[in-house]
Amino acid sequence: MNNYNYKALGKNLFTILEYLLFLLLLIVTILLIAKIRNIKKLQKKLKELSVRANILRQYNKATKTSNIISNADLKGNITYVNNKFCEVSQYSRREILGRPHNILRAEEDDEVFKDLWKTIKSGNVWRGNLKNRKKDGTFYHINTIISPIYDENGQIFEYVAIRHEITDLVEKTAELNKILREDYLTKIGSRYKLIEDIAKKDNPVIALIDINNFSEINDFFGYKIGDNILRLIAKTIEDLFINKKNYEVYRLTADIFAILSVNVDQNEFIKEVSKATKKLTEKPFSARGREIYLQLNQSFSFESKDTLLETANVIRKYSKRNKNNIIYNKDFDIEKDYEKNIFWTQKIKKALEKDGVFPYFQAIYNIQTQRIEKYEALMRLNDGGKVVPPFFFLDISKKSGQYLQLTKQMVKKTFEYFKNNEYEFSINLTFQDISNEIISSYILNTIKVYGFGSRVVIEIVESEEIKNFSIVNNFIEEIRSLGCKIAIDDFGSGYSNFEYLIKLNADYIKIDGSLIKDILVNNGNENIVKMIIKFAKDQGIKTIAEFVSSKEIFDKVKELGVDYVQGYYIKEPEASI
Repeated sequence: MNNYNYKALGKNLFTILEYLLFLLLLIVTILLIAKIRNIKKLQKKLKELSVRANILRQYNKATKTSNIISNADLKGNITYVNNKFCEVSQYSRREILGRPHNILRAEEDDEVFKDLWKTIKSGNVWRGNLKNRKKDGTFYHINTIISPIYDENGQIFEYVAIRHEITDLVEKTAELNKILREDYLTKIGSRYKLIEDIAKKDNPVIALIDINNFSEINDFFGYKIGDNILRLIAKTIEDLFINKKNYEVYRLTADIFAILSVNVDQNEFIKEVSKATKKLTEKPFSARGREIYLQLNQSFSFESKDTLLETANVIRKYSKRNKNNIIYNKDFDIEKDYEKNIFWTQKIKKALEKDGVFPYFQAIYNIQTQRIEKYEALMRLNDGGKVVPPFFFLDISKKSGQYLQLTKQMVKKTFEYFKNNEYEFSINLTFQDISNEIISSYILNTIKVYGFGSRVVIEIVESEEIKNFSIVNNFIEEIRSLGCKIAIDDFGSGYSNFEYLIKLNADYIKIDGSLIKDILVNNGNENIVKMIIKFAKDQGIKTIAEFVSSKEIFDKVKELGVDYVQGYYIKEPEASI
């Protein structure tokens, strides 16, 4: 009995041990499988980290290759420079390491550097353009970002500066600004400079000298003799006023010259300008053996500088009909202007009520592919069956508060039209539009709703200087995230400059139509266009020539290297494409 029980117990113990051993083997097996899986996960993670590290190394290499980089300690002493830094500054590492950064400083603008140090010491990133001096004493311009670097305790221990050279950009902008401010033909001040000077001066007064029937001189004697006459007139006027304090001379348009002065007695100013006018008409001008007598009109405005040029033009036109009135008087055209404003305000109101605002489309032709590839949407207004361009009503709509409604109708109808085709199309916005939260939000929402941002080009019209780039850049970042492109419209006039192109990261430059339409007879225009095209090609920006109205102009801009053209020679604006 006892032997039987011991045998049974031994058998049971053996069975339990077998079961425990099986469990142990099972647990070991599970642990091994889990370990293997963890190892595979770890290997996968390591592989991912290796790939990311490799990409990061490539980005780091690309950054160091294309940018000028340096590190500095808390006192501003240089602790590291990359090869690009040495290449541009002409200093070797041995010469520059340990030296203060101000060894490169070319300008004594203390306020800029005070702001720079205040910003980075407070832990913020500083951005701006600086002028630096190379080892040989020559200068170069840089766009700079300086960032503080923190240690593991959250304390700043050094600064890193990442720069890229913008010397070519600054020089070309300066060259364009010179061209804009100097009349290409006569070398006196341009219309742009006149507008700029009026804004800067206190108590300015203006006189306009208008050559009667100058187009007849061009038609009869030819443009070359006409240009010579204009140069002689400009030189004569400049010589008469060059030694007079506070007098400056400008060429306003083809045959209109302006004289600007400040803090001068009204009667004295009229007397001096009248003497100049008499001098210009008492003897003939000789150009290539031909003697030409001039007939001139003079007109004056002593209004506030906000309306000085506008009122001078009003009296210039008025004086042609009323010879005895050459000084602007508030009573002349004020009532007419009021009537005109009320007239168009009512027409705009009626058009908005009757859904009478709509787009016309002007074709943009690719010279390389020889095909129409894009369209620009242009606003039109239905005035009882008559199609009215924005020249007549757009400015008034802004003053009357109707502009927002016009923009919304225009944008909605344009997007609705292009949802049914595959063309790229552009809409025009000003900096004021972008700064207006209602308009910019409406544009962004419309692009999102229709979902074809990659076919949308925002043409930015430079109607005024950009005063807040952060607002513009925020808008551009948003529309770029939706696939849109950027074009700078009317480039080469107004506030256009090459720095805008870089800051706005433009895809297209639309060369101002005033430069294109006279390009065959105006060497100055051709030179400006050449410069714009060269700069655009260097930066990888496409160019579009506006106002191409004939085969001759088309051939000329094609020869100069423009990428796209638009104008009546290609196709007139139409309600459908």
